[in-house]
Amino acid sequence: KKEPEKKTQDEELKQIDEEKAKQIYKSWKEDSEWQASLRKSKAADEKRRSLAKQAREDYKRLSLAAEKGSGEGPQSPPGVLQKPKRPPLPPKPHFLNPAGYPPKPLRNQGVRRTASNSAQEDIIRWFKEEQLPLRAGYQTTSDTIAPWFHGILTLKRANELLSTCEPGSFLVRVSERIKGYALSYLSEDGCKHFLIDASTDSYSFLGVDRLQHATLAALVDYHKVEPITSLGKELLLYPCGQQGEPPDYLELF
Repeated sequence: KKEPEKKTQDEELKQIDEEKAKQIYKSWKEDSEWQASLRKSKAADEKRRSLAKQAREDYKRLSLAAEKGSGEGPQSPPGVLQKPKRPPLPPKPHFLNPAGYPPKPLRNQGVRRTASNSAQEDIIRWFKEEQLPLRAGYQTTSDTIAPWFHGILTLKRANELLSTCEPGSFLVRVSERIKGYALSYLSEDGCKHFLIDASTDSYSFLGVDRLQHATLAALVDYHKVEPITSLGKELLLYPCGQQGEPPDYLELF
């Protein structure tokens, strides 16, 4: 009789041990899931803090730059952008009809595009009427065309031109589709393209910063020493110039 009782007790103890083991495993699993959730939450908080810090640093940097560029005149209220002074009208650029090749019809010389002729004509008219008075395409201190300036180029053609350059190279091109510009930049990871807002008498990057520049050249000069974005650290180091004749911007002038 004692033998069956002992067997029953052993089975009960074994069952109790199994239940304890299940409870321990369940607790461990729940603890692991909670720890993983906690780690994800901490990582998300850290990322939010990092982005907020970068945004504060960008705002501070741009605010200081705006104050430096505002001169000794009256200061604008915080958050209000000052309108850059309109530059003087430029003379005709020095590149027109250089010795060595005579004047030719300008349409579609050496430029690959997909936009319709009417769209091209609208963009050319816009450039001549609204952008030339702002010295678009000229160098800051001379009446020659900047080495980084290009005409109406497609994104594909910009990538082709930059493919032969080293990281840090860039060009500014007239958009083939809208009345505006794009800055194409070659980084270590490939080409990047930034739209430039030229809808007013100033120039600034769309979606990147709020700093306005009086000329296209002033925007380029500023970002030779200040990166376009904090994360990308894009400094405009090497202008990507023309790779053939006539220059692809000839019809604009």
